[in-house]
Amino acid sequence: MTQPGGPQASLNPPSNSGYTQGHSAAVVASHASRTVENSAAFLLPHLKPIFTIVDLGCGPGTITRGFCSYVPQGKVIGIDAGQSVIEQARSSRSETDYPNLSFQVGDITTRLPFDDQSIDVVYTSQTIYHIPSPVQVMKDAYRVLKPGGLLAMRETDTLIWHPSSPSTEAYCAAIGKAVPPGAQGVGTGRRLHIWAKEAGLDPSKMQVGTGGTCYAAPDLSKWWAGVHIARLQGEVGQEWLEHLKLVRDQSGIDEMIAGLKAWGDDEHAWYAALQGEVICWK
Repeated sequence: MTQPGGPQASLNPPSNSGYTQGHSAAVVASHASRTVENSAAFLLPHLKPIFTIVDLGCGPGTITRGFCSYVPQGKVIGIDAGQSVIEQARSSRSETDYPNLSFQVGDITTRLPFDDQSIDVVYTSQTIYHIPSPVQVMKDAYRVLKPGGLLAMRETDTLIWHPSSPSTEAYCAAIGKAVPPGAQGVGTGRRLHIWAKEAGLDPSKMQVGTGGTCYAAPDLSKWWAGVHIARLQGEVGQEWLEHLKLVRDQSGIDEMIAGLKAWGDDEHAWYAALQGEVICWK
């Protein structure tokens, strides 16, 4: 495939991307619940059929694929650091069913493999959250955007578990710390427009807003609790315990699991994530 604006180039190997969540089945399950309708509604009215869209940190590609019908004469390119998750994205009725869709493995914190002023839209969802150098990523996104192009970002700011307990509070605190050194994690959404200004984007050409995600009892809360319990029982729990040292011992993991199960079974269970949503025009 020839990249927009010039010959194909490959991303640098993602050896230093620093993503700490991994790509286990439980992690990908939560990522796969994201769609273009629930995660990019703020962007959709601004798309044109001929646009080329680059999705940075695309994960299993559920949002990425969703863009294809909005740009039938354009192109959609998903980029992620995880080889396994890109392979999953490619195999999930993606590149074969959508001729305008492609995926690449690479580290988006390095120079993007596109010519200056060659892309219409650069999009992120829950990606800047994990990046220690958001300003640099935004600068490079600005570089590749055409005049009038859009940088659109939707990133988590605040997590709320109700009713809360010491276990859910401990879990939420650990989530906020489970990011590479220097990454903002929780609180990213409220800072997107600030970092964009530091990257040289014009504040007068920004749309700054918020969105939200909600999972409530009975069915959605049980499912959401199960997703996070599976994370703790697998790769994420092992990472928190052995490498990140976010819990004191296995009993800390077990307490979080018990608390999440109790929350999921509560008839009043309610989870909400406040998202910062920013569009910057070049």
